[in-house]
Amino acid sequence: MVEHLRQGLGKHGQITHVEEIPGREATFAELPAHLSSSMRDALRSIGVTRLYAHQAQAVQSAVSGEHIVVSTSTSSGKSLCYNIPVLESISQSAAPCALYIFPTKALAQDQLKTLLEMKPAFRSADL
Repeated sequence: MVEHLRQGLGKHGQITHVEEIPGREATFAELPAHLSSSMRDALRSIGVTRLYAHQAQAVQSAVSGEHIVVSTSTSSGKSLCYNIPVLESISQSAAPCALYIFPTKALAQDQLKTLLEMKPAFRSADL
């Protein structure tokens, strides 16, 4: 794919750098101490008892008000990088609001399924 891009768009100078990062073993982190008990219960309800290191870092950055970009392979837990901060925020807000936009209906339905699995851990007034 990279070579295809180099020969296409890249031949006009749009590609300035390509770097291959080799795969590595997963590293884990404990659930952040600041997570509410409801969030911990919600995560347990979907089988999550610890986070990947990139998830913990992304959650901490988002909670700190930083903008984040997460680029990892399929099924590496990107969704939790935004679901945890969003659910924590709306569960503690007097006027909760969150907008999710997905490129496909299938992805939207998959994400909704996960959110609905997590919802019972929060009081009905929370979400």
